Amino acid sequence: MQLEILNLTSATLLNCLNLTPRVREFLASESMDMDIDAKVLEKIFFDLPRLEAVDFCGSTTPSFMKDITSVLSSNNPRMPDVLRLKRVGFHGCATIPPSVYASLLPRLEHITHLDLTHTQVTDGTLHALPRTARLLHLSLSKCNKLQGPAVVDFLSNHPAVKSLVCLNLHYDISRYRLLSTADVDELLPCLPKTLRSLNLSGAKINSSHMPQLRRLSAFLEELSVGYADLSLADINCLFDKGDEQEQRESGPHQSNLRYLDLNGISSVTPLNIILASSNESLLRRETFPLQVLELSEKVTDGLKERSVSGNRLGWTVRTDNRRGWYVRSGPGNTPGGEGLVKAIKEDDGSRPWKMGGKWWGSRKIGMAESELAGIYGYYAFGK
Repeated sequence: MQLEILNLTSATLLNCLNLTPRVREFLASESMDMDIDAKVLEKIFFDLPRLEAVDFCGSTTPSFMKDITSVLSSNNPRMPDVLRLKRVGFHGCATIPPSVYASLLPRLEHITHLDLTHTQVTDGTLHALPRTARLLHLSLSKCNKLQGPAVVDFLSNHPAVKSLVCLNLHYDISRYRLLSTADVDELLPCLPKTLRSLNLSGAKINSSHMPQLRRLSAFLEELSVGYADLSLADINCLFDKGDEQEQRESGPHQSNLRYLDLNGISSVTPLNIILASSNESLLRRETFPLQVLELSEKVTDGLKERSVSGNRLGWTVRTDNRRGWYVRSGPGNTPGGEGLVKAIKEDDGSRPWKMGGKWWGSRKIGMAESELAGIYGYYAFGK
């Protein structure tokens, strides 16, 4: 039908780009990848001097894969030594071969946002990123050609990642686990204080890692530790003020966490959340500014059945497609609760570093200053 009515074809898209030489952002998705041919791609990458951001989220059709492989090839004489792009998104572009990233990434000297979720990027290609780059947002989620030790080496030693704000290493452990216990041991001490969002779901995390995670919680706003081997007492370490000696030496610990992903942790059950003792409850006033717990569907279903107890404590369930959250939304039964809720309502989750996102725990990196809605919203918060 698109071909018949000529609303959007590769020809009309190329004409549009010819009429907009000052365009700064090109945002596409899986619904239009069949209309992005080699001529359109050459226009995007080689003939738009002010272009700063591209996003091809979910593009996997054979024609798109074939054309982008030919255009972004080191054998293409039009390929420049340096591309001016700052934000590049290939989230879910699983069919693009490793050669494309091997050709593209070494040319991204100005890159700040890079989303390679569920792609075929390799260890060697990561290390080929220019040392002059300054990455702020990086997603290597679900990249099954990567190896844990090589990724840890890259994140620990490459100068391009010394000022990261957002790092996504989320993996589905039923398919592939990137980080072993030893990898986590090595990675956590190297993570910079600039980080505000860290997703380690699927990593082999246990109680021995809590001191480093506690250190990170002082500046992180989002932390994902899904499928970790942790008890409720371990998780509560993130919010404890510390013993008397620790407080004398460095002052009381204050968690900065607003969002905590506890998906797939066996110790986190509806009964444990609702009925935990006052000093172990993640719902207590002392865990503030914590606002959102992300939980598995089984746990959120159990919490829905106990909605009266949850409401009394000031928490409610929220779901979107396959994801579910327990959200602090009422004063609960703790002194000063009304003040906490007022503070939460005044904080809608917007942050300059989120590129327009207004919720917690996004699994997609935004490439433009706009709301993550539509298909982008689904990949960010629903999938």
